[in-house]
Amino acid sequence: VTYNVLGGMGTIGGIGFTAFALSTLVIGQVGKVVLFEPADQHLDVPQLTITVYAVFFFSLMLGTFTFSRLRLSLPKPSEVMTEAQSRYVYAIALAGGMVGSVSFTALNLAGRAASTSSAHGFARALAYLLPFSLVVAVDNRIRATSGRHSIGWMAVWPTLTMVLLSFVGAARGAFMQPFVIIFLTCYLRNFRFRRKHFAAAAGLTAVLFLFISPLYLWTRAWKGDPTIKAQAATMWRLLQTAPSQWATITYDVGAGQLAGAGLVNYFPSVGAVTLNRIVVIGDDSTLINACSSGFHYGFTSLKLDLLSEIPRFLYRNKPDIGANEYLGHLDGQEGDEFVTTFTTVTPIADSYGAFSWLGVVALGFLVFPAVYIVYESIFDISRPWGTVATVMVMTTGSSMGGLIAETMIKGPIYVLLISWCVAWCIRFIPTGGERAAAPQKNKLRPLFAVGAHRPQ
Repeated sequence: VTYNVLGGMGTIGGIGFTAFALSTLVIGQVGKVVLFEPADQHLDVPQLTITVYAVFFFSLMLGTFTFSRLRLSLPKPSEVMTEAQSRYVYAIALAGGMVGSVSFTALNLAGRAASTSSAHGFARALAYLLPFSLVVAVDNRIRATSGRHSIGWMAVWPTLTMVLLSFVGAARGAFMQPFVIIFLTCYLRNFRFRRKHFAAAAGLTAVLFLFISPLYLWTRAWKGDPTIKAQAATMWRLLQTAPSQWATITYDVGAGQLAGAGLVNYFPSVGAVTLNRIVVIGDDSTLINACSSGFHYGFTSLKLDLLSEIPRFLYRNKPDIGANEYLGHLDGQEGDEFVTTFTTVTPIADSYGAFSWLGVVALGFLVFPAVYIVYESIFDISRPWGTVATVMVMTTGSSMGGLIAETMIKGPIYVLLISWCVAWCIRFIPTGGERAAAPQKNKLRPLFAVGAHRPQ
């Protein structure tokens, strides 16, 4: 019902909700059925966990009914206006996005102080230009070929940059990001997928599950170099030695996934490495269990996230850690000796841990609908920045503070500022007399909604 009310796969809110529901509930429960495993096993507190989930999704349904049609008068990003301008926009976005993405990765490797500096925030803002350049490249290719093709050389360079940076950081989500962007860009422009596209998607999924995921998990034990150059050299050395010890890699990674009671791995089956990283209900259960005896930390995690987003020139003594590390120590996913910063919980568990049932209801009824309203009010899903915003709302963060400060407030502000800066630069490039590239009207209707039909 919530999916249909939000507009299904034809709206930013519908796509964001779909991604969140898949990672929290749907994939996990379908996977349990496929693997013939009991759904209540390998959770710390299964009855309480599923009750928290049920209360959240029911509250979200009520909030969607109440607020889904509300729109706010908010600023809009500056989109590409002509075909000639789009080529210059691509060049500017690619250059700026590469600089921002590389700087963002470098500052993350340089330590806590660097990762919370003003330069880090500036690099993060510039980094939004890299996915934007990929959207512009795919959009231009579809227009130029009248829908026959979607990927050209312009799409190769931002894709290659994202994949290489994912290799340096051993980040599987970053590895998949360019392919998700390409798919969304094509889908939202009514591109007709053919058999070869589905075959390529199946092949990419197989490569991710069988090779990329085990390799990245194995190489994470060697992370910690302070520079991109040093970390890339380490990763390249490991990649060269991987073929000769692939049996050891798969055994080590697979053995680490065999979960007992009290651990975060929801699927104990050997080979469910990537599946355990996609499904987060096991991680949520650890935090819900830690707060099931009556302890609730109130505004602590929310405060940490909000303060960490304030620029350091405004707040010099802001905390170097966010809610991720605090929650990781609280639920036992991180130790005191080695901080991984890869703690994976969702705002559902954080809301229960902070404010008990009142927090869960407020998160579903007010916060998530507010995020969707903000994005629907600012962005047009059929335009390039709207596609980038759709990818942004698909990653909601692991805490309430991250959802509010990063996803709902800071992310849209960064996109607005960057889009206006690009438009300002384009004003000085002569493109007069070019035919305007009118925006493609989004004619998508919700998939699986009552009476919906997918346009051919």
